[in-house]
Amino acid sequence: MFHSPIARDRDPSSQGSGAHYGLLSRHTAVLFARNAVSSCLCFAIDMALIWLMVSRLGVDKYVAVTIGFLFANSLNYVLARVWVFRESDRGIFTGYVYYLTNALVGLAVILAGFAFLTGLLGVYYLAARVIVSLVSGTLVFILNATLNFHEV
Repeated sequence: MFHSPIARDRDPSSQGSGAHYGLLSRHTAVLFARNAVSSCLCFAIDMALIWLMVSRLGVDKYVAVTIGFLFANSLNYVLARVWVFRESDRGIFTGYVYYLTNALVGLAVILAGFAFLTGLLGVYYLAARVIVSLVSGTLVFILNATLNFHEV
């Protein structure tokens, strides 16, 4: 029977270990919720680092956003491996390379949106970072769930 690749659920007993869940499955919703929790924790660290670097250390806001993002995403990878995508059979090093590649896509979205919001629209830098993180975070979750950890 044909199932939509977006809405299908994996039945491990009948389809084997190579089957994938769809983007709109209950499994994906659980992964997304776990990812949201770990991402929020890492995002709080990211924001604290950005604030510290810009407000207290005088670091350029674009440099601070980049450093904070890369640090927080490395921490988030550890959480993703042990809690979010724990069924992945991707190797740790290879998974990290894919994760950083996906993170760099997210960083490009963040920096472009950040420049647009702070430069053209005059949005406060921390508020701009929150806004663009929602789009970037969802995009990076989808990239990791499908291309990296192969759980969706």
